[in-house]
Amino acid sequence: MKKILIIKHGSLGDIVFALPVLASIRNKYIDAKIYLLTENKYINIFNRWNIFEFLLADNRKENFLKSLKTLFKLRNEQFDLIIDLQNSQRTLIYNIFFRIFYSAKICSCRPFAHYRYLTKPQGSETATSGLFNQLSLIGIKKIDNQNYNWLKVKLKENPNKPLALIIPGVSKGANYKQWQPEKFAKIAKYFEDCGFIICVIGTYNDFNDILPILNICKNVINKVDQSPPEIIYSFALKSSIIISNDTGPGHIASLANKKLIWIANDNKVSKANLSSGDHIYKIFSSSVKDITVKEVIDLIEKNNLY
Repeated sequence: MKKILIIKHGSLGDIVFALPVLASIRNKYIDAKIYLLTENKYINIFNRWNIFEFLLADNRKENFLKSLKTLFKLRNEQFDLIIDLQNSQRTLIYNIFFRIFYSAKICSCRPFAHYRYLTKPQGSETATSGLFNQLSLIGIKKIDNQNYNWLKVKLKENPNKPLALIIPGVSKGANYKQWQPEKFAKIAKYFEDCGFIICVIGTYNDFNDILPILNICKNVINKVDQSPPEIIYSFALKSSIIISNDTGPGHIASLANKKLIWIANDNKVSKANLSSGDHIYKIFSSSVKDITVKEVIDLIEKNNLY
């Protein structure tokens, strides 16, 4: 394989789930030129990683014809293999386009692929394991002991006390996955009273979710609207404990392999995709909003997480 095109759009969490998959593709095809078609907002992340020869922007919210023009321009690249890691209705149309105008083999979960993996019902396999099952059709195996320190940056803040990283926001339209900000504030105050410095991260849209913490705590590193993935990961590396909703920034933070408490809805999808390990703690409820502050503090004290 001399030239390979990989397609990966999706949420920030989707990108995190795909990172070990992308690393394994690179490991399998060491000498190939690999093009990654992704959304513009992720170009900076992948530029930091530096494992792809070419990064191409394809924004799902833009005119679909613009995407087809981009694909048509790539026709002269004469790809040997196209790997669809998005497996969406959009990339189904891409597959039709590829079959008409390209000679490359296609690996996808959608129709018109040469190597097609039939996805299992949602929640019966993790997003990452599903992608690896797809790639097994073309002989790609998972590589172990992956390192994500390519995301690490030098921080201007250097806390002189234990750090608690709090992630109270969720993406737009995902309020059903959000624990109440006032409860996060009480947990932040609990940690502050235990001698921790609090770090809060989120986008500008998360400001109202973070405000209760800013109002109740004095020792706060406020990174609202200053939280690209590399900042999230770097603060996570410095943290003694991380507390998060089921959200993309939480999945970025989980890459640091620090003690982490997930607060989430009790459903198959969340249970399948939340990171696991000896350092991971999870509190589930049929509605995340029914989880009490006492439940979280009890878990913290039972496991000496303060």
